Amino acid sequence: MKRLTFILTLAAVCSLQGVSAWGRLGHATVAYMAEQHLTEQARANLDKWLDGKSIVYYASWLDDYKPQMLVDLGYDPDGDDRMHQLPHTFSVDENGDVVPGNHWPGTKKYLANCIHYIEESAEMLKNHIAELDDSTRLARIQLIVHCVGDMHCPGHIRYPGNTTIGYYKVVLFGEEIRYHTIWDTNILQRPHPWSFSDLAWLLDRYTAEEQAEITSGTPYDWGRESAAASRCIYDVKAGDKLDNNFIKTYKPLAETQLAKAGYRLAAVLNAIFDK
Repeated sequence: MKRLTFILTLAAVCSLQGVSAWGRLGHATVAYMAEQHLTEQARANLDKWLDGKSIVYYASWLDDYKPQMLVDLGYDPDGDDRMHQLPHTFSVDENGDVVPGNHWPGTKKYLANCIHYIEESAEMLKNHIAELDDSTRLARIQLIVHCVGDMHCPGHIRYPGNTTIGYYKVVLFGEEIRYHTIWDTNILQRPHPWSFSDLAWLLDRYTAEEQAEITSGTPYDWGRESAAASRCIYDVKAGDKLDNNFIKTYKPLAETQLAKAGYRLAAVLNAIFDK
């Protein structure tokens, strides 16, 4: 009963700050694209740990089961550890560098950001995987698969003086909509009816040299780059009326970010499981 109460309470908390990046199409595209770039050994090891399921199967797990994910990670339901509310965003400072976490609203406490979970989970899986129980091991893989996608969504980056992540209304093709939602779904789904495998195939056009450049560095380096590239989306202000010109202008950014996320997710998983 105590566990159930915790899950229900946390669901309410997460709904207050809950955000999702890319929607199901985007997350599945990132995971599918990454899967095409796994080494043979990494794929075999992931198949073993995931009981043969594709990483695409778990691509949106973190959006669908946020409270359950915390329990699976082993956090004490009675501990109220706000450092681990599984935020899907990250923040940068005035210099564009990724800061340690996001402020819990109304307090001085920090929430661990999505990049923190990528690095923490990668270290645990690479060096301590045999020590983890089944649910924790699966949760850590799910975190990496999802959070690499999250950190590349332009609507998931908080800037100094602008931490809204697009939580304001604009008008898209005559209909009022929250700007953040456009970056979750509309930017990808409105122009074309592609499936995730179609979209991954269309985006996977980078040369080996370009892929090597994209995957160099660390997740924090990728975060800095993503923040610099994505800041332009806030040229759109509350109340702006958006049409095909908006889609034409910003869709290339969304597609580039998806492709980079796919290659980088493969790089993270290969570094862990290609052994």
